[in-house]
This record gives sequence, C-alpha cells and structure tokens, in this order.
Amino acid sequence: MSNETQRIKIEIAKNNKDFQLLENGVVVVKGQKPKWYSSEIQFRYNNKTYNIKKKGFWGTSFSILQGGQLFGDIVWSFKTGAKIILKDSDLNTSHYSLKAETVGKWYSSNRQYILNKNEKTTALTIHYALKKWKESIEAEFNDKSNADYVLLVAALFLMRRQQSAEGAGSAGAMAG
Repeated sequence: MSNETQRIKIEIAKNNKDFQLLENGVVVVKGQKPKWYSSEIQFRYNNKTYNIKKKGFWGTSFSILQGGQLFGDIVWSFKTGAKIILKDSDLNTSHYSLKAETVGKWYSSNRQYILNKNEKTTALTIHYALKKWKESIEAEFNDKSNADYVLLVAALFLMRRQQSAEGAGSAGAMAG
C-alpha cells in the first residue's frame, strides 16, 4: 500500500462553503460554512454535530462545540501563536500547535502543515498544493489507529486562518 492511499483527501466545494473528508473514497466528515461572511463552520462526525465559532466579535479566539457544549478552544496570542486546546472525557487538556513548511523550492506554493501535540510529538500532517490553480489538500495521522477527525477539522480551520493572515501580510507588503 502506498502513502497516497493512506492519506485522507479533503474536498472543498467551488463556493468554499461545503467540505468533506474522504478516507479510501468514503465520506468520514461532512461540513459547511453556514454564512459566507462568517468564520463559523459546522460539521458532523460519528452522529455528533460540531461547531467552530468565534468567541466574541472583536476577539481572536474560537470555541469548538460538540452538541452545543464546549469541547475545546482555538486561541491566538503574539507570544505563543495559534494553539488548539482540546479536552478529553476526563477533562484533561491537550495543546496542539500548527507549523507551516514550504515543500520544494522557495517559490513553491506546496506546503506541509505539521500539527504537534504538547510541542513534542507530531499528531498529523496536512499536505497542501496548488495544481493547475486547483487546491489539493490531503492529511495523514502519525498514529493511524488513533485518528481524531475533530482535531483534523480544527487543524484545517487553523491552516486556513494562517493562509489568510499570510495573504493579508504579503498584500500589505506588495501595496506599499
């Protein structure tokens, strides 16, 4: 079995509103962005509904809700950057941070987004590429027997936030 068949394929609709995660051609998670102007996303996994929504109008933090109950947070600060904080059933917390690396030449749009747990172990890797002006996004868990799709969706959400910030930063540099 090659690495390509082990990866989870992320398909995003042309309208950037709907998305789905496919493993071996089977839809595992299906989600949507309910409003075009909002950063909120909703998705279903294991017959449970999840939401990622902004905590406040001016804030930079997001809540991850499972069936309306707080399940985790996505927080950002100048000192530590962006972090995903998830609580398990025993109320223990795990902290995750996302790091981007360019794959190939310096001008390449291909990136790897590596999600580290507690700054030590790699939990998952997201492979991002632009092929003929179309996004290709795939992900793989380091521990395939312990795949956490809620964590993957939160990491994809964080990846998009980072891409948006990078784009805004480079646009400002280009403008003046």
